[in-house]
Amino acid sequence: MESEYVKDLSSTSNTNTKSTNFDDLNMCFTCGQCVSRCFLNQSYPKINPRKIIRKIFFGEEQEIIDSEFIWACTMCARCTTDCPKELSMDTIIRRIRGMAWAQGKAPVRLSEGVEKIREFGNNVGMDSEEFQETAQWVAEECEEELEEILEDSSKVPFDVEGAEILYMPNPREYTSNPGLLETYLKFFAHVNVRWTMSSKVYDITSWPYYLGAHDDAVALVRAMVDETRRLKAGILLSTECGHGFKILKKDAETWLGEKIDFEIMSIVQLAHKLFKEGRLKIKRGAIKQSVTYHDPCNVGRKVGIFEEPRELLKYVCEDFVEMWPNRKYSICCGGGGSVMQNSDMGQKRLEHSTMKRDQILRTGAEIVATSCQSCLSQLGDLQARYKMPVEIKSVIEILLDAIEPDNTP
Repeated sequence: MESEYVKDLSSTSNTNTKSTNFDDLNMCFTCGQCVSRCFLNQSYPKINPRKIIRKIFFGEEQEIIDSEFIWACTMCARCTTDCPKELSMDTIIRRIRGMAWAQGKAPVRLSEGVEKIREFGNNVGMDSEEFQETAQWVAEECEEELEEILEDSSKVPFDVEGAEILYMPNPREYTSNPGLLETYLKFFAHVNVRWTMSSKVYDITSWPYYLGAHDDAVALVRAMVDETRRLKAGILLSTECGHGFKILKKDAETWLGEKIDFEIMSIVQLAHKLFKEGRLKIKRGAIKQSVTYHDPCNVGRKVGIFEEPRELLKYVCEDFVEMWPNRKYSICCGGGGSVMQNSDMGQKRLEHSTMKRDQILRTGAEIVATSCQSCLSQLGDLQARYKMPVEIKSVIEILLDAIEPDNTP
């Protein structure tokens, strides 16, 4: 009997750079390299990446669909980084999740989020008027500080045609963590770029991606691409959002079947570019505490942005220390792939992440920097749960702490 997963392979396009098809699964060496790299290995002894491949091959995918493992997996792809058959476990897990969702077995909160996206275009169900009012309120909260940098910078620019940048936020910035939006507003004021936000499209995240709901995920990408073109922006700028940026950077052209005719850039890449151009003036050695950097799986391993954040941090930090392993072998924080958004996981996501906790503690660093909002939230929760003697900050937050007093246009 043909595996339902194999049928799915023939109808769902592979969106990763690595090929993952039935012939690849058939040729899996069962070498165990993937198992050795999975941070969930001890938490789920009866299922692991290698066993998933074999169960799919033998048509036993229902056991995987019914398992908690597929929702605990962060789709970090560390397991298949150097797979000899170039299997892509994040693609496999996403397809299995899609099958679980079709059977009504997806986590309730994620399913509800997709319904809100279908109705409102964002996973929090916020309409355009409320979004604009909220963004403007955040700007007004730091109005005095913003206008010390640049006159009228406390006015959020909506729907400006021909701006250099269309900034695409994460809903956290206008719901649970408005301090992040304040951070980015200050950054834009300091570097004096011509930027805008859309009043129509304002969610870079893709909860359908988490559920394997491919058509819904493509619709979100289409909306962002079309809005960038409508506003004639030169750059579609990603906030510090790992998987949202990864989808735009690595998957958008394949999904849409067309060439993207504008630049897609993360805000950390922009900061690095402006630093090199002299438009972002930061003080060398301004940060006295020891700082380490956590590579987000999507930003780092999947897109390859490793050196830009390090170059910025090494410039402003007196004492920069590396975690080991790092870059493409970095250990996942445990919060990605919808695990942070899945309330069914409860505290398990923190119990599963002791490898990352221990890795951080071994550095002796006082500050952990990262460039993904899911990582920021997960690392913050890890810090609180285990009383780790560290601060958690985004790269942009640290740069603002190091801004030169004369960094005004």
